[in-house]
Amino acid sequence: MAKAALQKDWYELVAPELFGREVVAETPAEEPEKVEGRNVKVDLEELLPDTDRYYMDVFLRVEDVEGSKAKTSIAGHDVSSEYISRMVSRRSDRIDAVEDVETKDGKNIRVKVVGVTIRKTSSSRVNAVRKRMREAIQEEAEGKDVEEFMDSIFEGRLQQKLRDVSQDIYPLRDVEVRKTEVQ
Repeated sequence: MAKAALQKDWYELVAPELFGREVVAETPAEEPEKVEGRNVKVDLEELLPDTDRYYMDVFLRVEDVEGSKAKTSIAGHDVSSEYISRMVSRRSDRIDAVEDVETKDGKNIRVKVVGVTIRKTSSSRVNAVRKRMREAIQEEAEGKDVEEFMDSIFEGRLQQKLRDVSQDIYPLRDVEVRKTEVQ
């Protein structure tokens, strides 16, 4: 083993309250200050064992170090590109929407959503669905902090709400929040 690696201390990365404050990973560093700000990618299945969203990865950012424990917060999530490409079929329309929201704890989140129609449709309907989805994302973020908002994504409540609000314009076969970025 390299001499530099032997001189480093190992820090346990502790998940946020939403995930039960369990240790999810370890990282080496020479000083605690060098751990702060690091990002780690963890499968959602590791954080929530009873979930069926095997295709989601959660990004955690180290916020504070106390002793050998490094507390993390949610920095966003990502859905695998293979899952998104399987959602979209040949004779349907893909609807992408990007919306910046602010939660009640003052954090800004960029939410990227993809929806798939049952069949091809007119561009006016696609634009109307996109507008309705963006409004629903804003409504969902109002009055919630980051963890509550992200939990609604991890549990699928936001996706169901987006499907429901677009139903009267044009039915969607599938809706997924493909990426979030917490600033």
